Amino acid sequence: MDMKLNAERIRTLREQRAWSQEHLATVAGVSTRTLQRIEAGAAASKETCLALAAALEVAIGELAGDAPPDGVGGGPATAGATSKLPSWLMMGLLLVLFVVWFGYTVGKDAALRDNRAEAACEQDAVGCR
Repeated sequence: MDMKLNAERIRTLREQRAWSQEHLATVAGVSTRTLQRIEAGAAASKETCLALAAALEVAIGELAGDAPPDGVGGGPATAGATSKLPSWLMMGLLLVLFVVWFGYTVGKDAALRDNRAEAACEQDAVGCR
């Protein structure tokens, strides 16, 4: 059974990602011609609808126009909208990870340097302290 999809919504979601029709078709595993037909208003098979929804990370109802976009309006949020962190939070987490890694590396190098200095002092106590 074929389903009628919201061609404008599919086009908008695709363009928000800066994807060409060819790229979306490849990600979804459908032919470029199939995607062109859908964006022109043709119906699509259930398998194609599921593939497009998965590739665009939205609920299938959003492609059909049944659900409000991005979980707005009191309905359940789409899986893609709730699982992504805001970009500022992601950048903050990356910064914290970088600082922790840098501190660990500097501390480890300092400890190794101190251990080498102690070993040298044990061998030749004339130049130490």
